[in-house]
Amino acid sequence: MALIKCTECGKEFSDKADACPNCGCPTEKMTTPEQKEEIAETKEQASDSSTNTSDVPAAEKEQSPKEKNPNTKKIIIGVIAAIVVIGVAAFFLTANSRKYSSANTDFKGKKFEVALEKYESLGDYKDSAKKAEECKYELTVDGQFMRALSEGLMARWDKSDENVAKGLVGEDPDLYAEFCQIELDKVSSFADKTFENKKLGEDAKTYIDLLNKAKDATKYYTVDYTTYSTQWADVYAQRTILLQKFISDYNLSVDAAYQETLDDMMVDASAAKEQQEAKETIHKMADGFKLVETKDDYGYKTYKLQMKNTTEFTFDYFSVDISVMDGDGKIVYTGNASQVSTWAPGQDAEVDAYVSSQGDENSTIEGKTIKFTPHYSTGTIYE
Repeated sequence: MALIKCTECGKEFSDKADACPNCGCPTEKMTTPEQKEEIAETKEQASDSSTNTSDVPAAEKEQSPKEKNPNTKKIIIGVIAAIVVIGVAAFFLTANSRKYSSANTDFKGKKFEVALEKYESLGDYKDSAKKAEECKYELTVDGQFMRALSEGLMARWDKSDENVAKGLVGEDPDLYAEFCQIELDKVSSFADKTFENKKLGEDAKTYIDLLNKAKDATKYYTVDYTTYSTQWADVYAQRTILLQKFISDYNLSVDAAYQETLDDMMVDASAAKEQQEAKETIHKMADGFKLVETKDDYGYKTYKLQMKNTTEFTFDYFSVDISVMDGDGKIVYTGNASQVSTWAPGQDAEVDAYVSSQGDENSTIEGKTIKFTPHYSTGTIYE
């Protein structure tokens, strides 16, 4: 746009105006040929920019967008339809995957009945059939006990960690009794339930009994420490061995955060099992010992204990307590035998024995049952 001066009144106005707004003189009368051509080009450019059709053929300018491409609407509808079909197909094709994932979530959340229904509806999809069987097991008394056993152990260890964080460390019979009770709260109700696996039922009841024995042992802590420590250690050994069996035979498991603690217990279980097996072997050997009556140089009745080391162990020391019982199992005489040292496998030994009837000419061990309780050390194994 440019300003021009009216030749009549002298006022300036836009060259785009048809006439001077002041006096009305026509614009074309006051411009030179060159100005007229410039004004015309300016108007033409303004017109072109407003319509944006300067390079479009006249025939096309007259057509609407729909007239220009009549198939556009059909193409758009076709694309939308295809997207819908693909979406519906994808929905149905992934239905099993979504249900399987949902069932797994329910299983982890211990919603076994809900998970079972979903797994069964999936048929042979992936391992749904196997998962369904796992759900059925979890719903049985057997599965419920194994889950309760795992939860009880983890709760006990949580309490132990909590006490350590508070600085409560070392032997404390009250805390030990509390640990036992935490587990009992989880598993004691299974003592009178019927298990599908009878052996598991027996082991479950044994474990519950061991927890009660361990709890009872804490009562001796202040009045008879030897009884406490002996019973607690013995129960702990039996309990860890039984837990090892629960793992190997019944698939006991704990959450990953507790696995290291369970692994440590299994190390103890291996040592305890070694002790137990050795103990059984040694006690079986003791069953073969023989107590014989003899006479000393003065004619007094004495006793000798004849032994043979039938084990693989070399004993640093070995001795026995003696109990003589009548036909009703009542102990009538007691005593002990002299100790032997460095007793090697296969070696015979005969030592003096002492019983309470010694010197009583009317007493006799004939026809009576004799029990030998060994005490020994092989370095790592002792009783």
